[in-house]
Amino acid sequence: MRQRPGPAQLFVMSAIILIPALVCVGALFLWPPARVFRDVVLPVLLLLPLFYQWKVKMLPPVDFAAAVLLPLGMGLALRSMSRWRFSLVDLAIFLFAVSTCAADRLRGESTASVFELFAAVTMVVVPYMAGKLLIEQDHARVATLKRVVVLIFAAGLLGDYEAAARNNLFRMIFGRFFPDDVVAWGTQLRGGLGRITGPYADAELAGMMFLIGALLAAFLAKQYQWGGRFRTAPAWPVRKCELVAASIVFSLLLTQSRGPELGLLFAAPIAFIGRSHRVLRTALLVTLLMSVVGFIAYQGLAHYAATKTPTSEEQETAQYRAVLLQQYLPMAEHSGAWGLGPHFPVIGKYKSVDNEYLFVAITDGYVGLGSLLAVIGGTLYHLVFACIYNPEPVDRAFAFTLLGIFVGLLVTIATVYLDFQPLIFFFLLAGWAQAVRVRHAKQPQPAFQQVYT
Repeated sequence: MRQRPGPAQLFVMSAIILIPALVCVGALFLWPPARVFRDVVLPVLLLLPLFYQWKVKMLPPVDFAAAVLLPLGMGLALRSMSRWRFSLVDLAIFLFAVSTCAADRLRGESTASVFELFAAVTMVVVPYMAGKLLIEQDHARVATLKRVVVLIFAAGLLGDYEAAARNNLFRMIFGRFFPDDVVAWGTQLRGGLGRITGPYADAELAGMMFLIGALLAAFLAKQYQWGGRFRTAPAWPVRKCELVAASIVFSLLLTQSRGPELGLLFAAPIAFIGRSHRVLRTALLVTLLMSVVGFIAYQGLAHYAATKTPTSEEQETAQYRAVLLQQYLPMAEHSGAWGLGPHFPVIGKYKSVDNEYLFVAITDGYVGLGSLLAVIGGTLYHLVFACIYNPEPVDRAFAFTLLGIFVGLLVTIATVYLDFQPLIFFFLLAGWAQAVRVRHAKQPQPAFQQVYT
């Protein structure tokens, strides 16, 4: 019989999380933060599971993301802050980070509040700083996009194994180093296939990451002609980039996650507006179409969820989300300025609040929800401004792509929680939107006429 590892051995095994941290620290001494972000941080975030932790008494738990984002944040503070330009979104980010720990702090749970603030800094503040400082200013947009797309594509290929094998390859590999960390969610089955999660913890979260990867791959393929034809098969009608995008969409479908699939339906039309030669007309048509589709979808889902006797797992899930809104809205209304914290009372069988807006309202209160909405509003404003006033077709198309992705995520998190990699990329995109500046922004009117007349 195999002997169970002792506490000291478990501590050493879980210290594997520190290896990326050491690599990141060493790289920061040799390379600029922008290169460290692309070559070290992004591979860790997109290919390693973030649900395993290295735990030391009296210190915040450290996962693979915190292991690289914390040193990156220190490097940014020391070497890149001269580029910083204050905006109101910065204030909203600060308030959101504070709101995540305020409830426990007010109750006197200082240790828990410090741990929550540490998580907010590494998962929210540092990604926001990286998006705002390390991509556009270094003219590294294309290099960053390629890196993100290739890594998500690789994660999808490895994750597709889970559909047939009904076992997650990433848990099989890394679970050996964390035998005491029992991941609450295993591979869920639907229609006889496993819902793939890859390194992204949950099928819904994986779907959000594949949504991001698919639209970025489509942008690279169209605007930069990235990924030519195969050398060994030049007559093959499909280009590499098209195959990559199709593979990522296939991985999204294998997650069998309705939220990200619905998000993609909203995101793709917005992203493709930037390809049009008549942007204003296309934008109006897309807005009208999305409004009609959204209204019909809302009515259909309401009727679908109102059925008393569900006939499928999907219908039961829709009912669950509809009822939990009714159950938890009164709690959100009385959560106060700083919320109830992460250990709020659970109502009946509704243990998972699968709506990020409602969850933030309960846990972080009016300040948390208000600051999150301010981040969303500021990000949408910057992206819409870039979409309207950017005279360069490539820059305009990129702004529309980011806008589409962000809207797709906003739709998705109305049906699921936000955590792990999607949480990091949500705030990375918010920072990136601040850096997508309009060329010749002091003369917007000619640019407007050039684009829309």
